[in-house]
Amino acid sequence: MGHLLKRGVVSILGMAAVLAYWSFRGGSSGESMDKIPAKVWAGGGQLSIDVETTCPARMSVTFGERDKQDGKSLEAWEKIPAGRHSWTIDVPQRVDGYIDLTAEEPKVGDRLSWTVRANGRVVDQQSETLQQALQEGYAFGLQVYMEDYLSGQVGDD
Repeated sequence: MGHLLKRGVVSILGMAAVLAYWSFRGGSSGESMDKIPAKVWAGGGQLSIDVETTCPARMSVTFGERDKQDGKSLEAWEKIPAGRHSWTIDVPQRVDGYIDLTAEEPKVGDRLSWTVRANGRVVDQQSETLQQALQEGYAFGLQVYMEDYLSGQVGDD
């Protein structure tokens, strides 16, 4: 129970952090697309994400130019069916953002897992199993904030 409650709270706080991030970055002037691209802007290095889910989910990745007050931003997402999915994204240097996988209508026993790599090096691995039915207002998902995608620097949110 405690672990599930913690994951629910982390998911809610993560969504609040994403909204605050985009508000701060001027997200309304950024790009948005309903498919995760193979290349972001000029590219430069590889971000790889391997996902496995036992239920439909929504995968999203946000990108923002670091240290630029009016830098570019992009939010890319796509709905995915249960199964294994992989993305390799050519990302420029000094780009930060969130990677988020949120289950859609999960059932008890559903699982989410991922491995995130920066230029071939594993920088994040997570796996969760839904232990009990979600209460209203809670989500089941995985999230990581990357301070710099290519260096693999994971942030605290």
